[in-house]
Amino acid sequence: MQRRAVSRLASLASRAIGSGPKDLACARFIPALGCLDKCVQSGWIGNTLAPTVGPTPRSFASEADQDYATVFYPEVEAEVGGLAPEFSAVVDGEIKDISLSDYKGKYVILFWYPKDFTFVCPTEIIAFSDRAKEFQGLNAQLIAASTDTPEVHLAWIKTPRKRGGLGYMQIPILADVTKSIAARYGVLKRDAGIALRGLYIINPEGVIEHITMNNFPIGRNVDEAKRTLQASCMAEGEGVAIQFVAEHGEVCPANWTPGGATMHADPEKSLEYFATAEESGDDDEETSSLVHVTNKKQYEKEVSSGKVAVKFWAPWCGKCKMISPYVEELQETHKGVKFLSFDTTEKQLEGLSTELGVKALPAFKFYKDGKEIIDAVTGYKKAPLAAAVKKLEDL
Repeated sequence: MQRRAVSRLASLASRAIGSGPKDLACARFIPALGCLDKCVQSGWIGNTLAPTVGPTPRSFASEADQDYATVFYPEVEAEVGGLAPEFSAVVDGEIKDISLSDYKGKYVILFWYPKDFTFVCPTEIIAFSDRAKEFQGLNAQLIAASTDTPEVHLAWIKTPRKRGGLGYMQIPILADVTKSIAARYGVLKRDAGIALRGLYIINPEGVIEHITMNNFPIGRNVDEAKRTLQASCMAEGEGVAIQFVAEHGEVCPANWTPGGATMHADPEKSLEYFATAEESGDDDEETSSLVHVTNKKQYEKEVSSGKVAVKFWAPWCGKCKMISPYVEELQETHKGVKFLSFDTTEKQLEGLSTELGVKALPAFKFYKDGKEIIDAVTGYKKAPLAAAVKKLEDL
C-alpha cells in the first residue's frame, strides 16, 4: 500500500503545476514517512490520491475537479455554555486588531450579518451603533461581524447613510475574510459562503450565554437584544416578521414591528427607505453656529472676501465630531474670522472637495479675500489649528 502510494505521490509531484493543495502538501514531503502516515490517516491516500474503483484510472484533472469542488471550513465550536472563539476587527474607522480577551470583565454582544452594501444589514448595524452607550451602561460591548474585508467595511462606513452606508460608527466591525471565525461560531451558511444573522451574548468570562439565528431577510430588534442581555432569557416574537416576509416579499429592517416601514431588497427601491435615514453622527454639526456650505457657488462666494476658515468633515468621521466643540470655541474667540462647515459627503459638494484636494478628515483651509494663504491643517490637532486661526486673524 505504501509503495503504491509513494509511486502515486511522486507522479503527482512531477505534475505539480495546477495540482490541488492536498496533492502538493503530500508530494513535497514524500521523504518524510511521518507525512505519508498522516496522508493515509487523513484519507488523502486511498481516496483523493490513490483511487482504486474502476478498471481505468481517472485523469488527474477529473480527480481535482471532483475532490476540490467543496470548500472545507473548521468545525463549529460555539455553543451555549462554551467558550467563544477569538477574533480581530475594524475599530473606529481604522483597521486594527482586537481580541475577545480585550473585553474580559464585560459582556460582549457579537452580531453577524451577511454582507456589506446590502439592505437590511445597515439598518441593524446603525440601530445597534446609535444605542451603543445604552449597552455600555450595562457593561456590554457591541461588535458587528461579517465575512467582508476590512477595506470594504471602511468604504461602507464612509458612505453616507442616505445612500445606504453606515456613516459614523460607535462600534467595531469584525472582518472575517477567511470565514473561519463564522464557521467556528456556527453562523456560516456554508453553501453560500456568507453569515446568517446570528447574535451571541458572551459573558465577562468569555462563555456564550445566548445564541439566536435569523435567516437573511429578517432584521433583529435592538430592544430585544437589550432585554435579553438584562433578563438572560431566550428571545421570542420573531414569527410575525417571518410571516410578513413570506406574505409580502419585502424585508424587515432592524427594530421592525407590525405596521412599521419595510424595504425592498433591491439596489434602487431600497433607497426609498434609506432616504429617511438620519445621520446621528452629525448632530453637533446640525446645531453648529458655523455657516453651512451647500453648493459650489455658495462656497466660492463665502471665501471670496474677508478672512475665512473652512472645516471639512463627514458624518462617519469620529475625529471630526471630537473636534467640533473646539472649533466652536475658536469661532467665539476669533470674531475677525468667518468659519464655514463643509460636509464632504453632500452630493453637491463631493466633486468640489476632490477639486480642493481634501484627502483626509477633519481638514481645515484658510482664505483671505479668495486666496488660500496658510497651509491646511489635517486631523485632530488643536494647537496647529489654533495657531493657524490666530495667524489668519492677525493678517
